[in-house]
Formats: sequence, C-alpha cells, structure tokens
Amino acid sequence: MDAIMDYVTTHQFTVAVGVFVAMLIVFFVFKKLIKLALLFLLLLIVFGGYSYFTDPTKGVTGTVKETLLKAKEETGKVVEKGRGVYDKGKAIGKKLTKDVDKVLGTGTAKEAAKE
Repeated sequence: MDAIMDYVTTHQFTVAVGVFVAMLIVFFVFKKLIKLALLFLLLLIVFGGYSYFTDPTKGVTGTVKETLLKAKEETGKVVEKGRGVYDKGKAIGKKLTKDVDKVLGTGTAKEAAKE
C-alpha cells in the first residue's frame, strides 16, 4: 500500500490522466442512458399517437385499461393451470413416497396396515 501511495505522490500526471479517463467513461455511460430514456419517451409518444388515431373516442387510457384487464384474466388462467399441475405433482410425490417406503420397509406399521 505504501508503494502505491509513493507512486501516486511522485507521479501526479498519471493520476490526472486516470481521473480524466474515469470522467470520460462516466460521461459516455450517462450519455447512453440519456439516449435510452429519450428513445423510451419517443416510443411512448408513438404508442399514444397510434392509440389515439385508431380509436379517438377511447384514447390511450381505454386501450391501456383493456390491455391490463386482459392480462389480469390471462394471468388468472395460467395460475389456475399451474395450481392444478402442482396438486397433481404433490399427489404423485406422496404416492411415490409411500411406495418407496413400502419397498424399503422404512414406513411405519400403521401406514402399511392402512394399505
């Protein structure tokens, strides 16, 4: 650590170059982020214009509401299908556990008597 501090104190020009390069990197990163934000804003304006011109009575809010309602309904359907698959998998897992216990003889006598 002392060697680094000695180098920094004796070679200020290299430190200045390093700081300048770091500032350039930060500048270009922020420049790209600003471009990305402007592109997103432009796409949002284009979407709003398209929604307005296709059906001016509804406007953007009507289209967005319909889209969100449709997404909510479809999500509910997917969740119900997933829940059914989970329940089937859980039942198969229980049956498999019982069969393995029966084969290995690790189950309790009470469970074996039930079957």
